[in-house]
This record gives sequence, C-alpha cells and structure tokens, in this order.
Amino acid sequence: MRKKYRFSTELISGLSARVVLHTVHTTHILYHHVPLGGGGGGVVMKDRAAVRSSFWKRLVAAIAVAALLTTCVFNFVTAPLVLCLMDGGCAEVSVTSLRGMYARTIAGACFASAAALLCKCGATVPVYVQTVDAHDVYAPTTVAERRDRALFCGLYVALCMSVTLPINALRLSLLFANRSEPVVLVFFVFMYLENVAMCLGETCFVVLCHTLRHKFLEINRDLQRLGEEMIGACDDAAAACTAGKSTTAALFATTVSTAAAAGRRVTYGGDFYGGPGKQSMANAVEVIRIRHQLIRDAMAVLVDLYGLPVGLSLFTLGVMTLFDIYYQVSDVMGADSRLMIFIYMWLLQYTIRFSAIVVTAHNAVQQVRSIIISVLFAPAKT
Repeated sequence: MRKKYRFSTELISGLSARVVLHTVHTTHILYHHVPLGGGGGGVVMKDRAAVRSSFWKRLVAAIAVAALLTTCVFNFVTAPLVLCLMDGGCAEVSVTSLRGMYARTIAGACFASAAALLCKCGATVPVYVQTVDAHDVYAPTTVAERRDRALFCGLYVALCMSVTLPINALRLSLLFANRSEPVVLVFFVFMYLENVAMCLGETCFVVLCHTLRHKFLEINRDLQRLGEEMIGACDDAAAACTAGKSTTAALFATTVSTAAAAGRRVTYGGDFYGGPGKQSMANAVEVIRIRHQLIRDAMAVLVDLYGLPVGLSLFTLGVMTLFDIYYQVSDVMGADSRLMIFIYMWLLQYTIRFSAIVVTAHNAVQQVRSIIISVLFAPAKT
C-alpha cells in the first residue's frame, strides 16, 4: 500500500511554526522559528510577487509541455510518410510500418513520459521537497554538498549535450544542404527535440537519485561513527556494567559527549530522551532512524514520479540502439545517415544515458543495503 503524506503548519504562541510530518509508521515534529513583528507589508508584497512568478512559470511549463505533446503526435502520424520521402517512395516497399517504428517509438515514449510527469508533478514534487527539507532539519545540507551536487549536474548535462546536440545539428545541416522536403526537416527537428526532452527527464532523475544516494551515504557514515561511539561508551561505562547494570542501560545513561570527540558526534538541537543541554546516545540513534526513514520516503516519492518515464527511457534506448544499427547496415534512412560518425555518436549517447540511469540507481540501492548490513553485522565488543 502506498504511503500517504500530510503536512500541516500552525503558529505556536505567535513565536514559532510547527511542521508535522505524518506517515503511516511514525510522526515527526520539527520546530522552525519564524521571526514575527514589523515588516508585514513587505512580506505580503513578497508573497504576491512569489505567486505571480509561480503562475508565469507554470504557464510557460504548460505551454512547453503542450508543444512537446503536439510534436509527438505529429511525428507518430507522419513517420511512414517521411521515411518514404527520404527513400524516394514506398511503391516497392512492403515493410512501411516497420520503417516508421523508430520515430514512433520515440514519439510514443516521449508522449507517455511527459503526460505521466504532468499528471504527477504537481502533487508529488512538493511532497519530495518537504520530505528532504524535513531531513535537512536534522542534518542540514552543507555548502560543499550543494557545490558537489551542482558540479555533478553540470558535468552530466554537459556530457549528454556534447554527444547529442552536435551530431543532431550536423544531421540537420546535411538534410538542409541536400534540399530535403520541409516536412522532413520539421520531422527530424521534432524527433531530436523529443529525444533531448527525454534526456533532460533522465537527467533530473539521475541528479535527484545521486543526491539521495549521498544522503544515504552520510547516514551510513554517521551510523558507523555511532557504533564506534557506543563501543567507547561501553568502555567508559565498564564500572556500571560490572556493578550489575545491563550494557543497554549503561549506554543509554552515557551521553554522546563522553563517548567521543566533539567533531565525531551525531547531534541534533533537541533530545527526545534527555533534558535541555544533553545529548543521549538514544537520541542520536533516534535521529539517525528518522533521517533514514525520511530519505526512504523521499526515494519512494522519486520512484513513484519517475518510475514510468525512466522505464520508458530505458526501453526506448534499447529500441533506438537496435534500429540505428539496422538502419546503418541496410541504408534505410538515406545517404545523409550513412556516415559512420553518426552511428558511433548515437551509440555513445545511448550508452552514457543507459549507464547513468542504471549505475546511479544501483549505487543508491547499495547504500541502503550497506546501512542494513552495518546495523545487522556491526562489530560487537568482546
């Protein structure tokens, strides 16, 4: 059964705002202090400006998606005709439907992906953002992490575009130089736009998945550090253990501050189990548990949003690989497609995109498994 999320915000004594994240399993209460007082008019004006900006962004996005869906329909309908025009007519060809399958696969996959994202984006993206923000309350994103994320995104986009746009531009320039029919030029422009749109969707998934993988990695590292702290705490509480107290009781009675150096502690501004100014070991465990659940929830939202588009992208990349090889061997797409540089660059593009999706998702799953293994097979103190 899919988890249901509900976020509510209420003012507390006019001094702070409480954001409550409800899931099926637990409830987390996060405190964010909101300064009140003067400047109310400025806040209202900023809110109105934000609403207007959001409206125009949504309008532009809706127009872009509508235009993309229109190109998909156009290419799906005209694919056999365009291929016939490029090959000098289809009077003696009996496999016209197969000849148009390449472009129709791209158009159909792009249409389904864009429609799925359009239907789910409005309800799913805010949940993802709020879930990640809730995690950042316990472990804020550092400047270095933001820089690494931006660098990864920039390098990946540059890599994909460097193997996509130049070769597409070369193909279009050859078609234009050979005085191809206008409908042929429009057809290929639309097909390349659909391909780039799917590539950008894959980029969003890869970047977000990479971000969550990094957060899982940080949780795993904190869990390992906490295990070391617990071993140190057991040494500090040896007298209590010898006196007859259980190891668990000794650990819960020992604060993180006495277990390790200040730079290695897993801390949070409040303590679920201790009083003000204290950081108990149990609180550190609770914080890690909450962080792990929040990132799991964010991953579930991400899979729900990008499951269909990414699946269609992987399927389309496989189909395009097979048909590009077939078209190159059979000389189906005309003289403009027979240069070997085309097949090499297209196969390189498909390999990069396919590998990025698979490797990023695999690494995220591996981090989750590492966390589970760390918990189940943590070294015990003998």
